Amino acid sequence: PLKVGIAQIKPKLLNIQENLKKHLDYLEMAKGKGLDLLVFPELSLTGYLTNWITPIVSLSEGSKEMNEILEKAKGISLIFGAIIEDRGQFYNSAIFVEDGKILGIHRKVYLPTYGMFDEGRYFTRGKSFSPIESKLGRFGILICEDAWHLDAYLEYSNCDYIVIISNNPLRGVGERSSIEVWHTLAGIPPLFFGTPTIYANRVGVEDGIIFFGRSRIVDGDGRVLAEGKEFEEELVIAEINPYTSRAMRFRSATLREHLNALGKDAR
Repeated sequence: PLKVGIAQIKPKLLNIQENLKKHLDYLEMAKGKGLDLLVFPELSLTGYLTNWITPIVSLSEGSKEMNEILEKAKGISLIFGAIIEDRGQFYNSAIFVEDGKILGIHRKVYLPTYGMFDEGRYFTRGKSFSPIESKLGRFGILICEDAWHLDAYLEYSNCDYIVIISNNPLRGVGERSSIEVWHTLAGIPPLFFGTPTIYANRVGVEDGIIFFGRSRIVDGDGRVLAEGKEFEEELVIAEINPYTSRAMRFRSATLREHLNALGKDAR
């Protein structure tokens, strides 16, 4: 089984040093509990509303803060959220670390620019959904708005695990609450592809925006293995059994037809 934990934390806006310390503390806690993988929410190192301060709180791959995380993460796999600078462009990113090295970086593809969101003003879009090959399996990572787009799920249809990291605020969507909607989105990979989903959401308040938490770990058959509390920091832990996913993927005609259509690229 994959023993996974979600660090459902409350990042302090623009305070990288305090957030970094929290990351290191949770890493130590996760290693003490024998976790294989620890997942943090979107922009876990900076908070969400970075706006015009974005360049100041960005990281490069060789930065001091990044090296501290890499050193502490030896012996465990890790996914966390940060702003990555590349040639003067800034990306809302999920960094996958394994054995003390950066295994891959997913840059958020879909940047919301509606309602309370204005990410397109500060970030550059990522260009693709590329699975990350880990010793734990093949991972597809979605950052918040990415999870609203069906092409992302199709690109990751042959992954062993889907990870969604987010900064989801508490609000209504039509007649449904955002909690219900996001839990529905986290159920898409198990429903269509038999793929377990790790949904990591933050808690806390920024500029009157309340982030609700309720992170979830969902098995390949859609069962909720663990769920975080509302509004509280905690380490959410569950074991995902790969044989459950194997059985569900065998039974999924949707997945089989999709992979048949892809042909040789399905691998």
